[in-house]
Amino acid sequence: MISSIRLDQLRRVEWIVAVLLSLMVIFLIGVRVNHAGALWRDESAVVQLARMPHVSDITRNFQHEAFPITFPILIRGYTNFFGASDTSLRVFGAAVGLALVCALWLCARWSGDGLPIISLPFLGLSTTFLIWGLTIRGYGLGSVLIVLVFGLFVLLLRKSSLAIIVAAALASIAAVQCLVHNLVLVFALAMSVTVICLLRRDVRNMAIFLAILALCAISFLPYLNAYTSGSHWSVVAESPVTFRSLSKQFILATGDPSSAFASCWGIAFLVLLSAATLRLYHLRPRRPTTEWDVLLYLMLAPVIATVGYYLFLHLLNYLARPWYFLALLSILAVSLDGLAASLHNLKWIRLSRLLFAFAALTILPFNAWPKIVERQSNIDVVAKKVTELAQPVDLIVAAPWQYGISFNRYYKGTARWITLPKMADLRVHRYDLFREKMVSSHPIDDVLEEIQRALAAGNRVWFVGGLTQLQENDVPRFLSPAPDPTSGWDNRAYNRSWLEQLSAFVRAHGERGQTVPLPSASAVNELENVPLMVVDGWQ
Repeated sequence: MISSIRLDQLRRVEWIVAVLLSLMVIFLIGVRVNHAGALWRDESAVVQLARMPHVSDITRNFQHEAFPITFPILIRGYTNFFGASDTSLRVFGAAVGLALVCALWLCARWSGDGLPIISLPFLGLSTTFLIWGLTIRGYGLGSVLIVLVFGLFVLLLRKSSLAIIVAAALASIAAVQCLVHNLVLVFALAMSVTVICLLRRDVRNMAIFLAILALCAISFLPYLNAYTSGSHWSVVAESPVTFRSLSKQFILATGDPSSAFASCWGIAFLVLLSAATLRLYHLRPRRPTTEWDVLLYLMLAPVIATVGYYLFLHLLNYLARPWYFLALLSILAVSLDGLAASLHNLKWIRLSRLLFAFAALTILPFNAWPKIVERQSNIDVVAKKVTELAQPVDLIVAAPWQYGISFNRYYKGTARWITLPKMADLRVHRYDLFREKMVSSHPIDDVLEEIQRALAAGNRVWFVGGLTQLQENDVPRFLSPAPDPTSGWDNRAYNRSWLEQLSAFVRAHGERGQTVPLPSASAVNELENVPLMVVDGWQ
């Protein structure tokens, strides 16, 4: 049956499937943007960093977020023209999503048969992309740029022209300037082509790729002082990283929304890599051929990138999240496309690719739907409610303090508000200020005193984030000034400890407390689904 299918018929079906995949991804991007709602704290931090009064303020504070200065300046320029409303910023996210679809098509054309039949479902139908790639963070745009770098490197292997060299260099620098993680990926891609040049003894092309890598490294040098100056407080944001923890997050990112698809993608990669290895062996030309070079690059790049990315995240030592892997997933996606296209002479590979893509097209959108219609945060709903109900003499406490970053964007009321612990700057994630609280002997005494004064005066205290539900005989945990003998510098342990102390204090002294019902809305992402409580009376 396979042999009876004509190549022109097969090609026509491939085009139809690729177009349907693109339309589905674009449709889901529209659905996500329409339902995402308010910015959550990480997005709010980027926007508030970008909207600081002066550019010099951005240069002094960008190291508190995860991106080089170029990205917040880009957001600053965008908001200057289109405004900083939630709608405007969600449109920016949609534009990034559409740009990634276009980049996948371009890369497929440069590195294979021109049809992103694997990369579109691998990325575009994954909630890792549909949620985190469209947020106002650098992960989505960084993925667009690294996909272009991947494809331009293939073009350079095919034909070394000045225009392509300049384009590859500019795309590489832009990728690094948008997302720190991309420095590792550009290095991995450059090392992949360097291996090929060494095998070919092609000194000229090797010098070109190494020069592009050097330009990327030089462009990153101005940030070194800013990042290293924060080494005294970065320990607060660090978390023990193991191979198991990184693997778990990687599988979650790859398989989202269906973990079974992570195994499917892994099997597909192994099958394509094995088939490509056999083809590479059969080719093994005595004289250089473009096909051999490109195929070896498509095999080396994802392997070196994965190993390098793992070492980078292990060195970074931060709590890994699925969105950390979006740029790496982009490399793996376009590599799969290229490998499948390089084996176009094997009809069973082409048919398997089509069946796989068709299965993804019919299954993944339904699995992704419940997640992509979630609101990113309900902090705007909470801020509006407390604005309506709180009196100017009341006190608002956002606990833990991270909620204060997004609350700072949305709260427009007159009542005074603070965080647990008190933070002097809530525009960005100031872990340097948080560290000062962690090493303090009495980090939350000032917060408890303000709550006592407000309640004793007959005013109400509103808790954005709620309170910990302690049992009658539960005793809150007290940690010594950091590093605690058991918890070390774990910021989450200190947040939990202080919230328990706050809850015990309010339980002991507040006369009446209740959860404030919020207007019913769609489901909210678990990372920022914020409750609201109010307490009054002093005893």
